[in-house]
Amino acid sequence: MRRICIFMVLAAVLAATPLLIACNAAPATPPAPVSAPATEAKILKLGCTLPFTNSLGIDTKKALEMLVPAFNEAGGLTVKGQRYNIDIIIYDDKYTADGGRAAVERLVNEDKVNYIVCQVGSAPIVAGLAVTEPAKVLVFCGGASGKIIAPQNKYTYGTATWRTNLAPLFPLLTKSFPNAKTMVNLSPDDETGKALAADNAKVATALGIKVLDNIFYPRDTQDFAPFATKIMVLNPDIMDYPGAVAGTQFGLQFKALYEAGYKGVHVSPMQPNLIEVLAVTPKESMENLISIIPSTDVPNPSEMAKKYKADWVAKYGEWSSASLNWIPAFYAFIEAVKKADTTDAEAIATYLSANGVQWESPNGKGMLVKRPDLKGDRFCDTCASLDFGIFKNGKYEYLGTLSPEESLKANETAFGGTWK
Repeated sequence: MRRICIFMVLAAVLAATPLLIACNAAPATPPAPVSAPATEAKILKLGCTLPFTNSLGIDTKKALEMLVPAFNEAGGLTVKGQRYNIDIIIYDDKYTADGGRAAVERLVNEDKVNYIVCQVGSAPIVAGLAVTEPAKVLVFCGGASGKIIAPQNKYTYGTATWRTNLAPLFPLLTKSFPNAKTMVNLSPDDETGKALAADNAKVATALGIKVLDNIFYPRDTQDFAPFATKIMVLNPDIMDYPGAVAGTQFGLQFKALYEAGYKGVHVSPMQPNLIEVLAVTPKESMENLISIIPSTDVPNPSEMAKKYKADWVAKYGEWSSASLNWIPAFYAFIEAVKKADTTDAEAIATYLSANGVQWESPNGKGMLVKRPDLKGDRFCDTCASLDFGIFKNGKYEYLGTLSPEESLKANETAFGGTWK
């Protein structure tokens, strides 16, 4: 396991500044620091678990390796006059429950972290809750399972939009393809896939779309031909891919369906990693895919989004958007510490649960919301700005953007209750 430890005192920053200027190398876009007095920085230790076997985990690891040093170089974080630099420790959770719990136990029991950020998969996150909740470790994470934000969890916050992006996405699908009336979900057979398939089916049914079947595959599947054959017998108007990994495996799903003769509509809350997907399937296989697209790829990206993409290309070469759904957790954590004005995990949790927090990241703006539909009365989940596109003639066409507030209203309409 690789440990990433970045420690830089103010004197080292000043010494390095001429070199940075000479090299004309701008750091990656971190959350905005708070002006700090000339005091020696302490270390604020964060943990993270990621799957090291797919682009979601690999690219999120790369993102943190880019963002954390930039944040420290820009001045770090100041709480009550004390400056802090971030030290982040990342372990492989293997995208499994056992791997996730083992990695979280190591972070909490050996490394003594009080905060965990940017996890990806539901299975590792849910398994780790048995460790983090009793230890009062603050968790800002992705994942799709409702178990992550269950009312009994007091220190865990979902900062990705997998539970809240369907209510805005599916009405766009029905508006674009009003004659599409039947759907099949093709999902991984794990916590993420099952949770998302259930949610997608619920939203689709409410809009008058008949879900013909939920078909589940092992997470490591590479041959989707047998699943495509079954889907063609069902002959759905819409193919949905809840919980799909954005890269090569997603491409293999499109390929199998295209070769089986599927000509319908596709929908996904996650944009495929086009570099990996189009390396294994023809662009025609993705025709009529409606999905959420990265904020870096809209016609007029924010300055933060443009800088993040430019910094990524400068550091790593070829651009990949796979990290964008998961890094908001880092930005949300920084804003939470600022707003609560403390590094005490329990005090931060108390503040967040009562007041929520808003943030901006390269993937847009987000805010914590309540989930009364899940019997919760605290701020625990995320509504964020959402950018939509449709894949036509080999490329994405931009369809529009919803603000966090518009996303919130769509979810209140779909699920009921007051979320803010």
